[in-house]
Amino acid sequence: MSRLAQADAIQPPQTVEADARQPLGDSARFLERVDAILPLLRENTFKADEIRRAPDENIQAMTDAGIFRAMQPRQWGGLEIDPSTWEEALVRLGSACPSSGWVGGILGGHSWYIGLYSQQAQQDVWGENPDARVASSFAPTGKVERVGDGFRLTGRWKFLSGVDHAQWICLAGIIPDEGDGHEYRVFLVPAADYEIDQDSWRVAGLQGSGSKDVTVDAVVPEYRTQTVDDVYHGNEPGKAVNTSPIFELPWLSMWAYNIASPAIGAAVGALDAFIDDNRRRASALLGTVAAQNSAVHIRLAEAMTLVKDARARIPRTWDSIHADVLAGVPVSNEKRAQARFEASYAVGQCLGAVTKVFEIGGGAVLGSDKLFQHYMRGLMGMRNHPYAVYENWAGLYATTLFGAPLDPPFTKEHLGCLV
Repeated sequence: MSRLAQADAIQPPQTVEADARQPLGDSARFLERVDAILPLLRENTFKADEIRRAPDENIQAMTDAGIFRAMQPRQWGGLEIDPSTWEEALVRLGSACPSSGWVGGILGGHSWYIGLYSQQAQQDVWGENPDARVASSFAPTGKVERVGDGFRLTGRWKFLSGVDHAQWICLAGIIPDEGDGHEYRVFLVPAADYEIDQDSWRVAGLQGSGSKDVTVDAVVPEYRTQTVDDVYHGNEPGKAVNTSPIFELPWLSMWAYNIASPAIGAAVGALDAFIDDNRRRASALLGTVAAQNSAVHIRLAEAMTLVKDARARIPRTWDSIHADVLAGVPVSNEKRAQARFEASYAVGQCLGAVTKVFEIGGGAVLGSDKLFQHYMRGLMGMRNHPYAVYENWAGLYATTLFGAPLDPPFTKEHLGCLV
């Protein structure tokens, strides 16, 4: 553990009485701990790609810094950090190592998500190991059938980022029609009940995320599931115990920004790398230093402005949403739709920004040993996540701009009714 982490060590889990006015974790000190591990993550960023997962030392450093406790309920030793600080931390992680930032956002974000499950499910996950981490696949690709008081899951699920470093996984599945339609649920499965396909993640970008497939044969009890009905009506059972306002934050908006924030960080890292590479690079065509080229100036200024704008939206969005939940005011569907669109748009915006300088960076930017190329390929991988395809989310947001009510009808068959 680093000296900085030791100075503000995370206490062992203990049951505490949740209080809506209980002070949140010290945001400044949390970000200091994050900053302290960035050199290590940056040093290991190529290694992450080579081994196709986040290096163990990166995971340990993020553990020591509190990444996986940041949004965890206090009753398990979590910090319950405010959302703007949490998302800013993911930006910083992504600026050092895109894959580590991605894994930190997924596994760390699930520490908040599991807090919405039943107390018994939380006890299963954290009772013996408060540092347990959870990976996920929300695409219902495997088979689910009801058996007694639970469900049997069999088959294959894909793209579980950080699964090598998880002790549990969340898997979505469709329960067959039992008379009133199919039902989408998310199931909590322990490591003993799944096998990781170590050869399933061979990609051109974001290799270090280790987003591998798993094969499953498990029986999951009812209490370790989450229903669309609970989320749609805000009745997640974990809220009865974890009563901090952060557990009233909108789930899908949180999820969207946990994808977007590391992407913003990757763009920050790419532009920093571009600047470093071009301070002394000379153009063979013009015989001038790239740093004195007006065409480079224009593209770099445009790119930097786009990335800074995307980053600035984080506190503007989340301070407002957080203020609502602190005041006990329901977060409006309009705010939710805007947040989800802007998060997805930020990923495309950042890739577009990096592409601007790529197009004028010369042949050197193609080098696989270049940090710039590494960050750009990571961003390309992030852009293809379903929650980063902003074209899918524009309709919800535009509906609110036209003044139409945004209240999708409930359906238990998929997530489309959730705002």
